[in-house]
Amino acid sequence: MSKQYTAIIDLDYVKYASASVGEKRSVVVIHKSSGREKEFDTRTQFYGRDKAKTGGWLGELNAKRDSPFAVDEFEIIDKQVAEPIDHVLQIAKTQVEGDLKRLGTNKYKAVLGKGDSFRVELSTLKKYKDNRKEMLRPLHMDAVTEYLERKFKAEVVTGIEADDACVMEAYNNPNAVIQGLDKDYYGQPVKFFNVNRPEEGIQDCNQFGKLWLDDKGDVRGIGRMHLYWQIASNDTSDNYAANCFSDIKWAGKSAYKSLVEATTDHEAWCKLKDVFQHLYPKEKTVLGWRNDPISLTWDYVLNEMFMMARMLKFEGENINAYDVMDNMGIEL
Repeated sequence: MSKQYTAIIDLDYVKYASASVGEKRSVVVIHKSSGREKEFDTRTQFYGRDKAKTGGWLGELNAKRDSPFAVDEFEIIDKQVAEPIDHVLQIAKTQVEGDLKRLGTNKYKAVLGKGDSFRVELSTLKKYKDNRKEMLRPLHMDAVTEYLERKFKAEVVTGIEADDACVMEAYNNPNAVIQGLDKDYYGQPVKFFNVNRPEEGIQDCNQFGKLWLDDKGDVRGIGRMHLYWQIASNDTSDNYAANCFSDIKWAGKSAYKSLVEATTDHEAWCKLKDVFQHLYPKEKTVLGWRNDPISLTWDYVLNEMFMMARMLKFEGENINAYDVMDNMGIEL
């Protein structure tokens, strides 16, 4: 690489990945009435992949019985067994240093996030990232986080997320490249090196961009078009969805088909308006995640999805979808 960039490292991807690898997980399934128990690698191994939970080991057992067992006759307990901490810390160190080597630089600034994001307070329809509360926390999470902070002299940010801080560092800095794996970076005005896709090299995401389907049929995108797709789609990781209170079935492919032909930002925003008017043709009252009544309109949902999907470019940035549409001359 002819030019040596400064890597802006989103260490959140490292702390979760390495701490999770550093333990063996399984589930212990107990038959409530008899007390008999059996250990499985995953819940899927126990009851299968279908929504009815009638497959897996349980399905095979029930196929041999006249009176099949129901899933709720069993208690499922998560089991975590930690590996030695030295091994886990070595994994974390190797991950960061290996990614820096692939990026071709030894210059970096590292960032760690702590606590809730401001988006939790902004969210009204579905609580931001609330779906993560049921996820098992890796046993070595605190030790790995402390190690990464010390080893890489990381800045710890609160109130915002690590990815916000990384974007603020990389925005308008031609020498900075974000090193991470969060797909959200593809829609931000920064250079991005996806550690899970090193073959892509450094991606300049500061462009209008495009959407496409990969060889698996999954939606991919880069530039502002990727951000627009996120607004019109659903994010199962961060817990927001364009159709969260709509009666219409809608997902990523629907959003892709609605936006893919756009060639300008104005056209893309007009298509976003069409999407949300389609999902919410009439005003209605719903209960938000705080159990407060909300008078829901298409523009209300569009604005909230924009606020959940966008990242801060500088400290104190305050912009919403209404500002963007007003600047573009798009009528509500």
